[in-house]
Amino acid sequence: MNALANAASFVAVLGLASAAQAHIAVQPSTAAPGAAETLNFMVGHGCSGQPTTALRVEMPKAVSDVEPQPKAGWTLAVEKLPDGGRAVSWRDGEPLIKADSFPVKVRLPRQGAAVAFVAVQSCGATQVRWDEPVQAGQPKPAHPAPTVTLAMADPAKAPAPAATSGRLPKEVQRRADGALADAAGKPLYTWDIDTMVGMSHCETDCAAMWPPLKAPKTAKPVGDWSPISRYDGSLQWTYKTKPLYTYTGDTAGAAPTGEKVSNLWHLAH
Repeated sequence: MNALANAASFVAVLGLASAAQAHIAVQPSTAAPGAAETLNFMVGHGCSGQPTTALRVEMPKAVSDVEPQPKAGWTLAVEKLPDGGRAVSWRDGEPLIKADSFPVKVRLPRQGAAVAFVAVQSCGATQVRWDEPVQAGQPKPAHPAPTVTLAMADPAKAPAPAATSGRLPKEVQRRADGALADAAGKPLYTWDIDTMVGMSHCETDCAAMWPPLKAPKTAKPVGDWSPISRYDGSLQWTYKTKPLYTYTGDTAGAAPTGEKVSNLWHLAH
């Protein structure tokens, strides 16, 4: 029993450690060239255990019509950059002890493959700069810059919805006890650390232990079901905004065991 308890404690800590490896992300992560978008810059964690107290995002000159959105309790400021761009900052709000997002309305450039933003996260006197280029097919850098890929949708290739109203996606089934399971019959779970809509905080070692429920590239939001983008470019299903995962310790069709690992993981219903 002691060995099992120690193993469970290790897995729980492993999942929390992975959450600390999250980064400043932007949603949507893909948009049409020249589109008017509200970009949400997502802060998933603090710095070295300290809560986030400020965020500064540098907008490239190619991004126009910059309209930062107020955030209740935070002081909003905009400054010109030497290259003609804009820097938007929020500060002096209630320190963030959980994930949150900061919105900016913009018009994206009509040319180029992607737009990278430089984000500077402050946690008191500590600052973390998120500005390293993200390159397709390459390992994710330690401090990736929030990046929006510019891609024009092809109407001729518009996919059919992956799920229809009142039905489950084909990757999901419902167990006899009412809980959700993947197509193979393995129970599905949600994680309390996933507090931000549209973002999973379970990466690297966490995702190896708790594999995300992958959605096909053709998946579309329907009802309570929505696909979200993961850090590696894949899609993951969410149910009622919560990302879904299986647990490697479970067996298809057998009783679920994931909730015994940590009180942060719960069966999805």
